[in-house]
Parts: sequence; structure tokens; C-alpha cells
Amino acid sequence: MKLRILFAGIDGSGKSTCLDLLISKLDSTYSIMKISKLNPCIFFKGERKLAVKHTGYEIMEYIRPISVKYRFHSVFLIMNFIYKFLISKYLELFKESDIVIYDSDILLHPAVHITYHLPFTSMIKNGLRFRIASMLFGSKRNLLIFYLDTEPEIAMERIHKRAEKGVDIHAHENTRDLKRLKEKFDNILEVASENGFEIFRINTNNKSLDEVANQVQTILEKKLSTPL
Repeated sequence: MKLRILFAGIDGSGKSTCLDLLISKLDSTYSIMKISKLNPCIFFKGERKLAVKHTGYEIMEYIRPISVKYRFHSVFLIMNFIYKFLISKYLELFKESDIVIYDSDILLHPAVHITYHLPFTSMIKNGLRFRIASMLFGSKRNLLIFYLDTEPEIAMERIHKRAEKGVDIHAHENTRDLKRLKEKFDNILEVASENGFEIFRINTNNKSLDEVANQVQTILEKKLSTPL
């Protein structure tokens, strides 16, 4: 039984950290494919290898800051969405693994962030935007969505700690915009639930990210031990 995992949540909710912690807890038993912003990798028994060798991810990350500077970031988001769709489907079909985990949530993020960067698309109802995204990415079969529910103020504390280690703070990473993004996530999650997607909402405000990863691990191991 192959599971596909999506971590959702606003910036600073701990998605990437939880993902890495989860892999370290599970890769001694399961083969895990991580589809990330950089090259996708497969982890198994403490070893890491590239799932596919190409420079596409590096090119997209090179274009990202240029798109912001020259104000075509909205176009970049659409290009990046299509690119991730193509590479994800290829990896799902042709690379063997027990668990596929996405570094960023390619099902909910487009429905949320495109309306943030392209405000006029908010005229399109949440349900329609979500259905368009789910037609591409969101087969419900063996798909779990973990929503790391975090208050924007706490998320900002994590973002500032991350910045101390040299990670850039993006323009939308401020309390006001994160509140807007959280509201959009909450709305789109309701739509996802209404459409039959399996969602596990985890409040991360008063938990360490290791505790969150342990909670996710328990859910996954139960799912993986359940016969089809």
C-alpha cells in the first residue's frame, strides 16, 4: 500500500522540519520518496539517493527571485505548478516507494497562494479552484493531508529564528499576510473535507515539531498496517 502525504499550513508552521523529522523516524523501515523544491530523493535505511537526475528544480529556484524582482511572480507560480505536476506524476508512476511525501503542498497551496498573488482569482469560488487543483493532483486514493494549524504570531517567531540561520524572509511572511493565508487555508480545507479528502488537523502551537512528527508517524504506521 503506497501512501501519498501532503503537509499543509502557512509559512512557519513547521512543514519542512516535520517532514525531515518524519523521514528520520521512518526510513529504517519504509522506502520514502521526498518530492521537494530541490531534486527529489528516495530515503531508505539511512541512505539517500536522487530519484531522478535533472536540473529543472535548480532552474525554477533560480527564476523564483527574478520573477519577484521583475513582477512576473504570478506567471512563475503557474509555471512552477505545472512543472511540479509533471515531475510528481512521473515519479509516482515510475519510481517505487512505500510513501511519497511532498515538501510543499501541491494540492492546497495553488488554491491558496494563487489567490494571494492574483487577487482577482478570488472571484472564483473556493470549490471550483480546489476542484481544478484536485483534478491534477488530488486523487483521494491513499492520500493523507496533514494540516499543521499554527497561529501567525507563533509562525513568525519560527520564521525569525530561521532567518537567524541565514534563511531569507519573504515579503508575505509577516503577521498580517499570514493571517490572510491562514484564513484561506481554513476555507479551502473545509472544501477539501466536503470533497471527501482525509485531513488530519494538528495544532502545533504548544507542541515541539518532534512531538508533531511523532503524532504523524503514529497515524502513518496505522494506515500502512491496514490491509487494502
